[in-house]
Formats: sequence, structure tokens, C-alpha cells
Amino acid sequence: MSQDDLTKIVGYVKFDFIKVERGKAVMHENDICDHLYFMLNGILEVRTPASDHGYTFVEHIHAPYTIQPERIFGLIQHYSHDFMAEETCGFVRIDKEEILKLSDNYFIFKLNLLNLLSREVQVCAREPWKSVPKNLEERIVRFIGQRCIRPAGRKEIFIKMTRLAEELNDSRLDVSIALNHLQDKGLIQLSRGKITVPAMEDLLK
Repeated sequence: MSQDDLTKIVGYVKFDFIKVERGKAVMHENDICDHLYFMLNGILEVRTPASDHGYTFVEHIHAPYTIQPERIFGLIQHYSHDFMAEETCGFVRIDKEEILKLSDNYFIFKLNLLNLLSREVQVCAREPWKSVPKNLEERIVRFIGQRCIRPAGRKEIFIKMTRLAEELNDSRLDVSIALNHLQDKGLIQLSRGKITVPAMEDLLK
């Protein structure tokens, strides 16, 4: 956007600058999504439970980041994750009505919003066409990778071995052996009821 465009926006579009202190909630799962939150700085801890809350996936998202723009329109207009400030985070928050104004008046804003939404659709559409995992280790990697917001950085999965075995339709013993192989390679770290992935990009290789 040009300097003139930005000056005009400040004049007639309502938006807020928000700071969320470390350890405070930004929003929770099932909160209504009626604003766009653009994270300018900081780190978010994002918690996503399974539909039955039988396990929980945790990610650490660094700025810049837009929080679930695909949830502001469409059938389900509620957040699907818990967002906590892992360290103090700064946001620009824009109301839904103001977003529509910006889309009407600034093509570059509309284009960027469409790109964000299109990316979400394309990522989901591509998933079923990926190659079938060749072994249990690859199925574990697929299980974790499919649940990532971003396919990089530190991830934590709070899940019992028996539940993971059920999800993978395999035995608890075989899953345990495969997880230990991945740990021996330095790709994951195991502790009671928890799998830690230090760098998701390394695991996906």
C-alpha cells in the first residue's frame, strides 16, 4: 500500500493496537471469530485438542502471523485453537465490518486476504493426494504433520501410547518401537504421555 493509502486508512478505518502479556490468553477454542488479529511481534503457544479431547497438540508460532483468517467467514465462525502469549505479543486487531470496508476500497488488501484463504483451501485439498507412508515411522510423521499449523519449529503432542496406537491402527508395542527409533535419530524426544518434536522441519525430511 502507498503512504497515501495508509494515511487514509488510519483516518477512516477503526483498528486497535493490543498488547497481550506473557501467560495471558489471546482467545480460546470456540470463541467467536469476529476480528482479524495480526501478530506483529512475540510468540504464541497454540493448543489444539482432539475432538474428544483425548490428546492435545501444542505449537509455538512466531510473528508475523494472522490468527485463523479462514474462520472470520463461512460456516464455522469460531476459533478452533487456544491461543496463549508465550511471550508478550503485539497485535493489530480489525473488526469484521472494517475488513469488508478495506476489501471494497483497497484491492491489495482484498488480494492478500484471498491469498490467505486460498492457501488454507489448497493445503487441505493437497493432503489426500500425498504418497502413502511406507512404514510405521512414516505414518507417525504423517500423523504429526497433518496436525501442524506451520510445518516447522517445536511441537509437543500430549498423547498416551495406547491412544496413538489406536489412531494409527497398530499395536502399542510396534508404535513404541517406532517412536524409539525416531528418538534414536534425534528427531523426537519421549517422556511420559508426551512426544516433543524439537524441529518439525527436520522430522518432515
